[in-house]
Amino acid sequence: MNKNLTIEKIDNIHDFKLDYELKQKLIDLEWRIQTKKFYELFAETSEDTVKGIGISWTSPFHPYAKYIDVIANNSSYELMNHLLTDTSAHDRIILSCWDQDLEKIQLMKHFHFRLFRKTYMEAYEISPLLKQLEQEQAAQTLIPLFEILNDPILEQDLFQLLKYNYEQTHLDNPAKEVPWQTWKEILLEDTPDFNLSFAVIEENNVMAYIFLHPVSQDHYEIGWVGEHNPTNLLPILKQQLIQLQRQGVKTVEFEIDTTNYIAWQFAELLQLENKKSWNSYYVETK
Repeated sequence: MNKNLTIEKIDNIHDFKLDYELKQKLIDLEWRIQTKKFYELFAETSEDTVKGIGISWTSPFHPYAKYIDVIANNSSYELMNHLLTDTSAHDRIILSCWDQDLEKIQLMKHFHFRLFRKTYMEAYEISPLLKQLEQEQAAQTLIPLFEILNDPILEQDLFQLLKYNYEQTHLDNPAKEVPWQTWKEILLEDTPDFNLSFAVIEENNVMAYIFLHPVSQDHYEIGWVGEHNPTNLLPILKQQLIQLQRQGVKTVEFEIDTTNYIAWQFAELLQLENKKSWNSYYVETK
């Protein structure tokens, strides 16, 4: 490490002058620092100028992991060492970056992190997607979310299935054990479209679902998807896209994880092999 550089644990960055290049790199994390939504904050300084930041935070919903990031022009290894020191409360450390951030990926390899998930976040025009889905048959009987919420049996079945699907697709970073009612609260806080979020019902059981979330008048997000048994979700998606197009919505956005074997059936439709990915790595601490 450069003798002119020091690393110290700090509470904020207001008292320091930020290196210009570092300030640009900190844009995505600035809100976390300003609102003190962090577990640890380390500064690499030289003559009262911050040259690098090491930050960690936790998630009450994923209690076994500590999340970290390193933003530095020099001494990334030293900042990483500081972030890996306090691991007693967590059994894994997670760091995520874009697949093009080769310098950070090389840093993680040095510390024996391994890739466990790729996430694709892309927006698409609805019309081309519907052209690709022309051969898909009509979906089975679809029940909108607002009807399910008025049926206590279907409501419980839906959110128990959502809970199970999420847990099974997050085995590398387990979620906290909470009742199905909490999953309902989580979904409703994310403002789903109650009319266009559909579930397939067979013999009074929820077999599959896709949630939609409005972002603006002409843009929607595809939310959580799930299934009870292997189900072709494309007919459900096709019907939703048709309805969105009728409402004047132009684009939809997907967030697809490689660990989500359910949503991954959209991969070919979305041509994910040609898209950039947000990669997540972890190292075990115990």
